[in-house]
Amino acid sequence: MSEADDACGVPDPLRQAVQDQLKARYEVVRPVQGPGREAALVLKIEVMDIVTVSAGGPTIVVIHAVLDRPGLPPAQFKALRQVHIPYADITAETTECSAMDAVIQGLGVDIAKWMRKPADGVSLVSGE
Repeated sequence: MSEADDACGVPDPLRQAVQDQLKARYEVVRPVQGPGREAALVLKIEVMDIVTVSAGGPTIVVIHAVLDRPGLPPAQFKALRQVHIPYADITAETTECSAMDAVIQGLGVDIAKWMRKPADGVSLVSGE
């Protein structure tokens, strides 16, 4: 997917949502430093698809994440999140990207939750 396909600017807010979730979780629990602990985890997130049909239509984001872990095989994760703004909640300010924040925050929670126990091949649809 190219940047031209992303009218709502998903990657940066998604990166921030994941960082916020991980920071909230790990700010209290600091990793123990010592021999053999010098390598870091690397998380790669690819936005596979974004659907924003209209102001009242569904907003969908599909991601694929890979967690590279020192000394272990990479773990892969796929997730799809969607939000539909009810007709009664649509106003003059409602745009196709209005629901994107809820989708992005949900994906941030999904990714951080998976990273606690990163099993390979996990797929989630709307957090389940």
